[in-house]
Amino acid sequence: MKYAAPTWLPGGHLQTIYPALFIRKPPVTYRRERWHTPDGDFIDVDFVDGTPGQPFVVLFHGLEGSSDSHYARSLMARIQAMGWSGAIPHFRGCSGELNHAPRFYHSGDAEEVDWIIRRLAAQPGRRDAKFYAVGVSLGGNALLRWLGESQHEADFIDAACAISA
Repeated sequence: MKYAAPTWLPGGHLQTIYPALFIRKPPVTYRRERWHTPDGDFIDVDFVDGTPGQPFVVLFHGLEGSSDSHYARSLMARIQAMGWSGAIPHFRGCSGELNHAPRFYHSGDAEEVDWIIRRLAAQPGRRDAKFYAVGVSLGGNALLRWLGESQHEADFIDAACAISA
C-alpha cells in the first residue's frame, strides 16, 4: 500500500513539524520513582497507575525522548483512560537531570533494558496482568535486541512492538 500525503500537508518535514507545533500533548498524571542502578547511577521511571490486574505497558522512548514526548503522553493517556498501568523508564540523561556515572544509553543497550524489564516484572501484582513492551526508534531497537538475546527468558512478555526501529 502506497502512502499519499494530504494535499494540505505535503512532505515529511511538514508532517513532522505540524504535530509538534499545533497538536496539544494530552494531560497525563505520572508518579515518578528513582531507581538506583547496579553501577551506582540512577534512572527515573514515570508510572501511570491503573486498576490492579489490568494490563501493564512499558514504553522505551526514542533518542532524547522522555515521558513528556508527544507519543509517550499520547500512549500513556490512552492507557490511563482504559484503566491499565504503564511505565516509561528514562534512559540515562533523559529525565531532566544529569546522571552520575559516565555511561550513556545507546540503541544496543540490551543489558539496561533487561534490568529495567525484570525489575518491572517483579513488582507486586505484575504477574497477574498481561505485560506488554513498546519501543520507539532507539528504544525499539534496544527492546528488539533484548528480545532477540533473551529468547525464552523473555516469555513473560505477552506482546512487544517496535515503532520506527
